[in-house]
Amino acid sequence: MKKYEYIKDASTGIEVVSMENVSTSFPPHTHTGHYVFGIVTEGCIAIRIGDEVKQCKDGEYFSIYPDVCHSIEPVTETYSLVSTCIPGSSDISGELDIIKKDIIGNPELEISVAEMSQKVNISSYHLIRKFSNENGLTPHKFQMQCRIRKAQELLREGYKVTEVAQMVGFCDQSHLDRVFRKQVGISPEEYMKSAILSKAE
Repeated sequence: MKKYEYIKDASTGIEVVSMENVSTSFPPHTHTGHYVFGIVTEGCIAIRIGDEVKQCKDGEYFSIYPDVCHSIEPVTETYSLVSTCIPGSSDISGELDIIKKDIIGNPELEISVAEMSQKVNISSYHLIRKFSNENGLTPHKFQMQCRIRKAQELLREGYKVTEVAQMVGFCDQSHLDRVFRKQVGISPEEYMKSAILSKAE
């Protein structure tokens, strides 16, 4: 039986994620301003960190620096792991740091690539290419990631899923559901229940 638990310490910002008997793939993403330390407790995963791909099996560890693009694919049918996200300094030091800060600060806002490119005085094509080179994700994918992170915070605070969808800039709840499930591995409702249960325990 698969099981998810999300526990966050409000005073330290440290988040612990526990997944048991899952087959979830996590697409390329980053953890802005967080170090990630994980251990596979059952099964095996293939984790891509930057340009390097390695397999981690039962009892093996992995670590990821802030802002480094990475993804996870199951190697065995199911796997279990525990990861800890610890706040650290965010590497906002590229030429497009002003765009990155805008997205992190207000992920719910609709900012077009044309508006971003005008702000830094380069073409839309070069903006997308340069942003992807600096952050491992396109501006759109980075914004979706930041919206989901904000949605997680709001769900933990007790807001309803329909409210959260609007608050983080999605057109409706089904859009939030699709993106949330893809990035987190479970639905917003499942996340809210697992976070509440973890908090109660």
